[in-house]
Amino acid sequence: MDQEQKHHIKGYEFHVTGALEKDGRYRGMILLSRRGDTAQVYAKPVLIETHSSFKSVHAALIEASAYAHELIFNGAIKALLPAADGLGAEKPVPHSSIGN
Repeated sequence: MDQEQKHHIKGYEFHVTGALEKDGRYRGMILLSRRGDTAQVYAKPVLIETHSSFKSVHAALIEASAYAHELIFNGAIKALLPAADGLGAEKPVPHSSIGN
């Protein structure tokens, strides 16, 4: 299935998928498993959702893929990833602290 294909861009490794919402629309999701700038591998993938939802899962997948590319190439993905606390543990970054 296309949804299971692993993508590699600038050292980042991720999958894109679509999730069915209660209203019958699909939201694109990026599941990031490796960080490109530090090569850190996440035991549990970091979930990044798209802002928009769509009537078809195909459109949601296209949106998630395009969003991942945009975040990676402009460097904004770093702000969406958990920060390490010096002990190797990850600290979640609240989305409200991230400006668009």
